[in-house]
Amino acid sequence: MRKLMKLALESRQIRIKCLYDLFDGYEIHLYGDERDCFELAETLNKPIVTVHYPIERCDVYDLVSEFDSEYALKVYDLCRRHRAGLVIHAETGLERLQTHPRLEAFLDFIRKQDIILHVENCYRSVGAIECLKVNSFLGERIGPNRVYPLLDTCHLMMSEMSFRFEEMSFFKTIAAYASDNFKIHLNDCIGSGEWETGGTHGTNFYANQYLLRNILWMVHELEKKGLSIDLILEVDEEDYIYPTNAHQLAKNINTYWQKMEEEDNLALTDRTGKQLRKPAE
Repeated sequence: MRKLMKLALESRQIRIKCLYDLFDGYEIHLYGDERDCFELAETLNKPIVTVHYPIERCDVYDLVSEFDSEYALKVYDLCRRHRAGLVIHAETGLERLQTHPRLEAFLDFIRKQDIILHVENCYRSVGAIECLKVNSFLGERIGPNRVYPLLDTCHLMMSEMSFRFEEMSFFKTIAAYASDNFKIHLNDCIGSGEWETGGTHGTNFYANQYLLRNILWMVHELEKKGLSIDLILEVDEEDYIYPTNAHQLAKNINTYWQKMEEEDNLALTDRTGKQLRKPAE
């Protein structure tokens, strides 16, 4: 299990965040304009694992519209150079996506690129189940091991609570999204999650430690089955240079993870104190 921090390609963020030792790598969050200094990616001291397409146009439908733009080509190049996956959203359902006039050209283009897509579940127009349908379609058309679902736990809670979509249970959804390239945007929400109705989006489980422990338990069990999972701490901050919410979440993950490892080690020890087998590294 790796913990990843959100990072923009800005010199001040990089200079300060490179000093943090709580994280194992980065998810690059792009602005989509001149603030994205792509050359700064080469100065990072930890791996870039994923690159998030600019939030204002990261829906798969939007990417299909501009897949061959000058900006998009820079993003693909960044992903290739760092062997990083490209994160996009499934805000558009499969039926609408299939009507895009440039879809076939997009599929043909991406098929020839040496990049992996991570398609993230949303909550306003479609939910987590529909995102899996979009993933399956893209995977069938682009190729095996090229498209994976990315689970955002906050978005999942919001789509469940909205009653707009028929969803699976929370933990059944985690199981359905699990893969050998499993990424999780690990965050929480308070109330509806939408500020318009008094909710809070992208919190760090400060009011729901029980849920965090249960999510980590499931991640731990999946890793024991051989999966390698990246937890991307995509939480909201007042200050993204000194991200106190992400820091606290990282510390809590370390605490709970260590406790699970200790419990596993005890389970491998007989009553005399002798280990029955060596615990996994």
